Parts: sequence; structure tokens; C-alpha cells
Amino acid sequence: MEESERIEEYLEILYRMELNGEKATTVNIAKKLHVAPSSVTEMIQKLAEKGYLVYNLYRGVELTEQGREIGKKILGRHRLIEEFLKFINVDERRIHDLACKMEHVIDDDVFNGISNLLYKFRENGNLKLLSELSEGDSGYVVTVHADDRNVKNLMNIGFAIKASVKVKRSLIKRGTMIVSVNGNDIAIDEEMAKFIVVRKE
Repeated sequence: MEESERIEEYLEILYRMELNGEKATTVNIAKKLHVAPSSVTEMIQKLAEKGYLVYNLYRGVELTEQGREIGKKILGRHRLIEEFLKFINVDERRIHDLACKMEHVIDDDVFNGISNLLYKFRENGNLKLLSELSEGDSGYVVTVHADDRNVKNLMNIGFAIKASVKVKRSLIKRGTMIVSVNGNDIAIDEEMAKFIVVRKE
């Protein structure tokens, strides 16, 4: 594995741990990545030098905004690739490991191409637009297919890939949907809801 891939792998796992409220100690990171603690210590020093994280004696490793953005991006790639592999009927047992390998080699054009494919052929993969869901329907976000500004805005309010969603009020009742996203109620209009592809559960 090239160093750039190792850096992305570390930032992704640190971002995952942050999302889960886990303390990012050297020992915990080593367990997650199945490497020796000494390797983690060496990489933490490199990441700190690059401005991706800071080390706090009491709180452990903490991502900087720059490190967090990269970790978030790689995790988003991983989750989109997993959905793509499900879409083409890859064996479920292989999906996670394949996504871990692929997330480091695709660029933004490939990411956007996969997003576009899932959006266009969503019915083949039993996917729905958020705007098509009825009150009480639930699922999780597969991708957000829009221009960069709208993607960023929607992800910032909670519609990240794999975020759980439940419709509390559908568009049929009124022009604005009320959607619970990871437990938080969000109002969203039809135009924006059409950008969000969901796997219904």
C-alpha cells in the first residue's frame, strides 16, 4: 500500500471513530487497523506534521478540519462503492474488503459517474428518490446526486451516504417533507428531495 493510501486509511478510521464517539488512542487505532501500536505512533507523527490531526494527552488523537474533510470524503467513497457493488450483485461477503481497496484508487470523476449510474438506474437496484417515499417509509441514503453546492449543503444538514432516514410527513400532504435523519427532524422541499437516492427498508 502506498503512503498516500495509508494516510487516507488512517484519516477514514479516525473520522469513523469520531462519528461513533470513540476515543482515538494509539491502542484503539492499532486494533481497528490490525497493525502494531508502534506503526500507529509513527503515522500519527506524520499526520500531525501534515496538519491533519493534533494529539491531546487526555482526549487522544483529534482530527483538524483538514483531516476531517479528507476522512469524510474517503468514508463517503467507501459507502458509495459498497452500494455500487450491491447494485451489481457482488457477494455480500466480499463487499467491504473490495470497497476498502477501491476507495483509494477512484477519483472524483469516477465517484460522480457511480453516483450518476445509481441515480439513473435506481429502479434496477430497488432504489428510490427521497421525494418518492410515503409517510412512515424508512431507509438510508445511497447517494446525493446534484451539483457540488447542493451536495455539500445536503450533506452538511445530515444527508450523508448511509444516513438513516424516516419520512414523518410526505410531499403528498404538503409541499415540504419532514424527514428524520439519524434521529433529527429536517424539513426539505421537493426539489432538494429529488437529489437524494435512498435504499428503502
